[in-house]
Amino acid sequence: MKIPPSLLLTAAWLSAAAPALAQINQAQTTQTVFINGVALQTTATQKNGETYYQFRASDLKRIGAITAGGVSPKTDAVKGCLGDTLFNGVYSVQLIKVGNDDSRFSVTLKLSNASRQPLYNFMAFSPSDVVAATASSAAPLNNYQSKWIESLLPGTSITLQTETDNEGAATKWTRLLIRPSKDAIQELQKAKMPLAKVYNMEFDLTCTKK
Repeated sequence: MKIPPSLLLTAAWLSAAAPALAQINQAQTTQTVFINGVALQTTATQKNGETYYQFRASDLKRIGAITAGGVSPKTDAVKGCLGDTLFNGVYSVQLIKVGNDDSRFSVTLKLSNASRQPLYNFMAFSPSDVVAATASSAAPLNNYQSKWIESLLPGTSITLQTETDNEGAATKWTRLLIRPSKDAIQELQKAKMPLAKVYNMEFDLTCTKK
């Protein structure tokens, strides 16, 4: 049986196009996805019209998304490590640096407005809401350096540095807590900002984002 040339050309085109179509269907892109309020880098793959995300198991364990029993623990704070970016539905905070400044304990934070509305200082946390802690002690980082937030437009960021009082460097702090005041939370709610149910933040100073 003789096959018409037009059918041969069509078959050849489909044969050549099939691998290309498969590659387009399974194209991979790198994205940032928030899980439990923590920013994680992931590879997104499109397949059959669905998006699949690939995460490192060590990252999921580190942020408490999975445990040995496979159940996410109940928590009253978004948790991460040094270098992580934590998100509470309105703004994100990255712990960039910690260390001692003479007799004081100092931290550097990056605050970003992830909402669609301006973020004012009375809506965000204050220096006294940033607390260094151990299992048995705590100290607020009241002494901010240079400047603090006045207002942030949507999509903009500011770098903040704040410190403990004197003698703060004498303690080996294991956690950094960010606990926005009740008034600040009420202002966010009054402005109908998309605040998550869990809005407190906690950085584990004994681990570092890889």
